[in-house]
Amino acid sequence: MKNSKKIEVKDKLVTQKLIKVVAFDQSKYMTRPHKHNGYLELVFLFSTSGKHVIDGRESTIKTPCLLVIRKGNVHHWELVNPVTGFVVLVKDIFINQSLDFEIKRLVDEIIRFDTVYLKDSKTMEALLGVLAVEENKVCQEGLLKVILAKALEHIDSPRQAAATQKNIYHRFCGLLNEDAKVINHVAHYATKLNTSPQNLNAACKKNSNLTASEVLAGYIIKEAKRLLFYTNNSISEVAFELGFSDKSNFSKYFKRYTGITPREFKAQEA
Repeated sequence: MKNSKKIEVKDKLVTQKLIKVVAFDQSKYMTRPHKHNGYLELVFLFSTSGKHVIDGRESTIKTPCLLVIRKGNVHHWELVNPVTGFVVLVKDIFINQSLDFEIKRLVDEIIRFDTVYLKDSKTMEALLGVLAVEENKVCQEGLLKVILAKALEHIDSPRQAAATQKNIYHRFCGLLNEDAKVINHVAHYATKLNTSPQNLNAACKKNSNLTASEVLAGYIIKEAKRLLFYTNNSISEVAFELGFSDKSNFSKYFKRYTGITPREFKAQEA
């Protein structure tokens, strides 16, 4: 596997496509070390055996399972035919543009693992089969969210479960999703989490490479987009709903993180 001086970079997604789901290609049961160009690859295997090597870490394939290949990972596998399963390719922009904040949190959680061993495959096969033919972006987001959440249900290590439960970052994301009204102050959430803003900031940097303020801003912007897209509220009403003192401050905040004004967002989504 080391007879090449350069690592091959594969790009299986056409420019305009942000998510792709296909049945596993039987001819790809043996691959050479390679990495992918700017997307996350999730490989659901329902019947086969063999091994998978990712960044030098080797794991035994025991189906059903999910292989998680992050952007920049160098990997290859040696599988035994016949192979049944699905391959899901997701670009960052699909995740970042999603109006559902939970999708990014689930992705951040799943990419902590190289392999997730599944307890059954029937539900996952059915969901992936639907996602493979779905073209509606809102439906694609919903299906991907369910698939990720179902996969994470299968992680049953008590140590991992306890670590996730205690992780300040994941609890912070949970609060942002659960609270009826967002408060644009990191200190407010640090107090609710019984920690300091500094500790919360460190946890966010460790888990997402973003500051606590940036995580909070990401949630506020997604919530703003949801309100602008799904309701008939005026921009002033959305600003008030999100705790901004006036429409002008909200518009400046929205443009700082998106590059466009709320009015421009409403116009392009109409």
